[in-house]
Amino acid sequence: MQFKRAVTFSLALAAVTAVSTPSFAADTPDYAQFTRSSVEQYIRPAAQQLVSALTDLEKSTGDLCTTPNADNSAAFNEAFSKSVATLAGVDFLRFGPMAQDNLAQRLAFLPDSRGVVRRQINKVVAKQDPTVREPAALSVKSVALQGLTALERISYASDGSLTLGTGKDAEFLCDYAESISINLVGAGLELEAEWASPDGFSEVLLNPSKDGGVVHTYKEAAEMVFNSITTGLIVDKDQYLLVVLGKTEKKANPKKAPFARSGNAVTYLSASLAGLQGALNAGGYAKVLEDEQDWVDSSLNFEFSNAQRVLANLPKPLQDTGKEPEVREQLRYLITIIDGIKVVMAEDLAGYLGLAGGFNALDGD
Repeated sequence: MQFKRAVTFSLALAAVTAVSTPSFAADTPDYAQFTRSSVEQYIRPAAQQLVSALTDLEKSTGDLCTTPNADNSAAFNEAFSKSVATLAGVDFLRFGPMAQDNLAQRLAFLPDSRGVVRRQINKVVAKQDPTVREPAALSVKSVALQGLTALERISYASDGSLTLGTGKDAEFLCDYAESISINLVGAGLELEAEWASPDGFSEVLLNPSKDGGVVHTYKEAAEMVFNSITTGLIVDKDQYLLVVLGKTEKKANPKKAPFARSGNAVTYLSASLAGLQGALNAGGYAKVLEDEQDWVDSSLNFEFSNAQRVLANLPKPLQDTGKEPEVREQLRYLITIIDGIKVVMAEDLAGYLGLAGGFNALDGD
């Protein structure tokens, strides 16, 4: 069964105004407010939404494995799609909690250009490795055997059909899937707690110390969040879209898009870009610009909306349509849009605000 579901986001539409030469804002920005708004209005709510989605997924996994029927299959597909979307909303926040104890990789082993998840899971299934059937034992194994990427691999066939709960390995795979889903909730709770706690990583960003720590000033804290957004754009383009597109039509590989196997590639990419836009707007970075600089906010929101329109019009699933000429043309256009957003953020917006490091080491520019 292939579950197809459009992820809808509320996006602001605005006309693009003339681009001016970058310069520092007339007044020193309130860097502390950027960070506080980012944490309170985006990061914490996004972490809570992830936990909620993963909790639903855990229940749906158990229900499907206990009673494999059409209703439980539909519920699992919906819960999985929602989990993919909410993961994409935090996946680019690869600092602090996400960078500790392999948390990002335990949630999803991305990117996986070398097919590590496939190879390791094939070995585990072939051996019927009993350790993956217990959440505690699974938690200390390779991160490629954990997370949403592993759950997708054992739940969906190569044609996108849901197979969890059926077939000769049903019992083993169900035990494995339930272990993954239980640990996913645990990983989500770790992320939520670390951002929610007054003694967690949010304290590092909200009250930076010159005496030590990851950041020493409010400006450095604001740069850490800001640069995670620009890096997220780079990852979506370089490590996902360009890999899908390939240098030629023959080298195109749409099956390597995140969550393409389950038909959720567009869901992930759409939610990722929506998350990047949401984090940028929640932080208020472009909102403080005035006069000849205020074009930045409307320009960025227009282009993010433009990117969403492209994704919404792609024929799905991407793993089946990604080699079609018209789809490849749309993907090239999407890459151009992302490049434009990245330049405005890293050059114009960062310049106006006096933020350093708008381009990341991942970028080839």
